[in-house]
Amino acid sequence: MTGPFLLLQLSLKRARMLLLATGLLLAAFQMLLVVIAGSIQGEFEQLASLLPDAVRSLLGPSLASVMSFGGIVCLGYFHPGIVSGLLALTIALATLPASEVETGFADLILARPLARHWIITRTIVLVLLAVSLMLAVMMAGTWSGLVMFASPKAPWPSLRIVGSLALNLGLLLLCWGGIATAFGAACRRGVAGATTGLLALAAFLLDYAGRLWPPAEKFAWLSPFRYFVPFDLVMGSPLPVENLVVLWAVAMTGFVVAYLVFSQRDISH
Repeated sequence: MTGPFLLLQLSLKRARMLLLATGLLLAAFQMLLVVIAGSIQGEFEQLASLLPDAVRSLLGPSLASVMSFGGIVCLGYFHPGIVSGLLALTIALATLPASEVETGFADLILARPLARHWIITRTIVLVLLAVSLMLAVMMAGTWSGLVMFASPKAPWPSLRIVGSLALNLGLLLLCWGGIATAFGAACRRGVAGATTGLLALAAFLLDYAGRLWPPAEKFAWLSPFRYFVPFDLVMGSPLPVENLVVLWAVAMTGFVVAYLVFSQRDISH
């Protein structure tokens, strides 16, 4: 196990600055959201009235929950910018095998007595650790912000709501991590990253169209974003187990495909 552990350690060392910088930004943003929510407390109805009709239609009954102190505090767990950034980080880490093949580093790794599948296993563990770390930092930022900046009378979001949001987001990231790992095991890194990114964008747009346009609803189940339901969670609804199962199944399928494809890939230069 020394070889696989050293390989993982090297990968973490190479990604440490990216993970550290991303984690600090996420924690700071979560704390800032608490400050923002406290500063506009009492003005949420006025802000809701300023939203475009399309946004109000998309949020539906959850609008009142989102435009509240707890909803603003939890915004980081489903803000499009945050989700996009975390998806980009996950895809970058998941396509590491493709980069190692292109640079010839994979040849050096396999010159040692190390089974080929450890490259994919290392990638999966790296993605899991990175996603878990980012979500842990976000939750720490949320609670630190509440402790330091929230008014004593402010209605804090419950631990169940925050935990459900983090879990749902984590499995969404893991789902796309599995897809990216499969492409990374089969293609060049540029192709793998771009393809996964375009698929994620197409899936997001499909889910968005399905929520606004009934004819698209019949195809929306194909999008992993259909199983990411932050607005329902902010309203207090429980996280559907079937959503977690679907996202987990897609992730595991991607990882299995990555093992099979990479075991047959020609990595010689």
